[in-house]
Formats: sequence, structure tokens, C-alpha cells
Amino acid sequence: MKKFVLLVLLALVAAPPVAWKVQKNRMANITVLDASVFDEQRTHHAGLIWMMEHMHIRTSRGTAYGLDDYFGYFPFSSDKVRRLERDSLDDTDLLYITDAGGVWSSGMERFGVLRDVERDVIVHTGFSTREINTIIDYINAGGLAIGEALLFYAEHEGGMRYRNLLEEAFGVEWTGWIGGWFKDLNSIRELPFWVRTLYNRSTGQRWSYQGPGVIFIRPGSGDFIVLTPGIELREPRPEIVISRRVGPLAERVESGVPLWGWFEVVDAGVLAEVQAVIRLQLTGAGESALADKGLVASFPAIVSQRIGKNTYYLATDMSKVPTWLGPAQVKWMPEIRGRLAKLLEKQISGEHHFWRFYIPFLRNILDELGR
Repeated sequence: MKKFVLLVLLALVAAPPVAWKVQKNRMANITVLDASVFDEQRTHHAGLIWMMEHMHIRTSRGTAYGLDDYFGYFPFSSDKVRRLERDSLDDTDLLYITDAGGVWSSGMERFGVLRDVERDVIVHTGFSTREINTIIDYINAGGLAIGEALLFYAEHEGGMRYRNLLEEAFGVEWTGWIGGWFKDLNSIRELPFWVRTLYNRSTGQRWSYQGPGVIFIRPGSGDFIVLTPGIELREPRPEIVISRRVGPLAERVESGVPLWGWFEVVDAGVLAEVQAVIRLQLTGAGESALADKGLVASFPAIVSQRIGKNTYYLATDMSKVPTWLGPAQVKWMPEIRGRLAKLLEKQISGEHHFWRFYIPFLRNILDELGR
């Protein structure tokens, strides 16, 4: 009996890797841009690479994609920046801009702790005008593209004019506001020092917030809003809610997942369609705080275009990996991690957001490639 139980357990352990191994590879040319790499984990595009490996997606040469297969900032290279060139998108099936927000000096420090807030400065951000023109030409030609926050906040070469061109390409208009949910507003590891510095300079007060909360910032204007549970927030965390359940995009994607990380406040263009929204549940004080700055409690999280262009804009920091991913060469791993996500969410992490919303959404898009 013991031997039988042992054999069953071994079969259960061996089945997922074997089931993954016997699946066929599929070829797809995927180009990744990431201007926010500050460590070896590549947290802004590691989840994408992991999912491509899990789905057996290979390059046109038949090789697996790796963490260094991207254009953008390389902190440990002598060249530092690998630029997107005109021919970089030849035969590309998907262009994915995972992050353009940049790298700050606090993120480059060994333990992510910067004691002197005045030294927290931008190291790298944004794209060159040549790169932006290449992106726009690709999109205008009908190429499939995904852009992700903080694409419009980034300091691109060419300034506002080129930022507006990117907005037009993705069918959205940035309001000038960025925001974020943080589990501890007083954490020196979680909340960037430049946020505290900006708040201190804008308000003339010292940063004294603790515990979870939502912040809204309009860079360059000094406008700053902090929302905290029980005062401005009826529920401590914003949610991402699917606004359309039509078509394959929403399959297996959970609605109402708690938001995690940064977002941009955008409006959808005339020909664009809002697939999901970010929703805050506010008290009267919270509604007044946003209304005073021309903001509302709900705004787009995913905007798509299907007329003349083939794009998705993710207004949240969806692809950033919140934790250890685990082995990609295991069938049903996303489903397993998704079931565990609600338990791990008790630690107030990004598990739920990542495994039950982003990964199924990404799978639905990648599933259309390389058939």
C-alpha cells in the first residue's frame, strides 16, 4: 500500500513537467522594450519571458527567449543602452513596451535604500526620437503592439510632441497624472524617495504617512493627493474591473482583482475601446479630494484599438513580477499559482493581480501568435 501511494505521488509530481515537455514549440518574433532595468531580475519583463517559455514560444531561429532579449537599459553593460533601430521590427509579430519610466539612483543601490533623498535622481528614462518614430511606423502599418505604464510619464527625447505622438498611436490621452497603490507609505524599500522629496517640496510639509494608501501625482505641477483607508478610501485597495466580457481577450481573466503598483490616469480616444477600468471606492472626503483636481474614481486600465491599428495600452504596471515565478517548464503552473494567489494575497502582495489577471490576459494575446 505504501509503495502504491508513493508511486501515485511520484506520478503526480512528474506529470506536469512531462506534460509540458511533450507540447510542440511555436515560432513568433516578439520584440521587447524595457527602459527600467536596474537589476539582474529584469522584473518588468521577466514575467513576459517566463510566459513565452511556458507556452513554448521560440524565436524564428528556434531558440528560447531570454531575459537579455530586449532593447533598453542594461545597467551592467559597458554600452548601457541598446537602441531600437529601423530594422529591429522587421517581421515582428508583437512589440511589447513593458516599461519606459526609467531607472532612479535609489533603485541602483545594493539594498535599495537611499538615505540622502536629495541624491535620488533619474539615471535613465524614455526613448529617442528615432525609436519613437520606429514604434509609430510599426503601429501605423498594423503591427500588434502592447504599451504599458509609465510610457507617457517617461522623459522621452523630443519632449511633449513625441509623447503626444505615442498617445495618438495607442489611442489614449494622458491626463498628466500618475498614481500608485503601496502597502506601506512609510517603507523606504517600497515607496521611491523622489515621491517623498516631491511631496516635501510641493506642500512644505514632511512626509508622515504610514500604512497602505493610494497616491496621485501630477509631475511638473506640484499637485499631490494621498488617499488612506478609513479617511478617503472606503476600501483600502483599488480594483481592476473588466468592462467587456466579449471575445477571447477576457477568457480566464478575473475581474475585480486588487491593484498593485503604479498606474497612469488616461482617457480613451474616440476610436479606442476600454476593456478594463481601475476603480476606487471612496468616502465623501476622497471624492472631494479627487474632484478638486478634476479626477474621478474610475478610469481606464486597458484600452484597445481595432480600427486601423492593433494595439493595447495597459495603464497599470501589470507585467512587473511581484515574487518568485517558479519553473516555467511545468504545465498548469499558472493555474496552480493562480489558485494560491488569494492565499498569498493576505500578505498584501501583487500575487492576485499578477496571476489571476495579467497572466491570463497575456496568455490570450500570445495564444494568437505562432500558431
